[in-house]
Amino acid sequence: MNVQFLSNEKGEKTAAVIPIEYWNKIKQQLEIEAPDFWGDLPEHVKDGIQRSQKQFLAGETKSNDEVMEKYKKYL
Repeated sequence: MNVQFLSNEKGEKTAAVIPIEYWNKIKQQLEIEAPDFWGDLPEHVKDGIQRSQKQFLAGETKSNDEVMEKYKKYL
């Protein structure tokens, strides 16, 4: 297989380019092993996921340490 790698300015590999026929095989395998479950989720769960994605894209995130510090009293 002819694989090409893309790298950043530090020389670290950041992406791989593979032939389309291999990509199609990988994609097909993923669809078999991980069927789309979005349609089966309740609306309130979908809303929560979409809300959290928007928060992430807006940079409204907290580190694991911050969250653990806040909720350690419940553990």
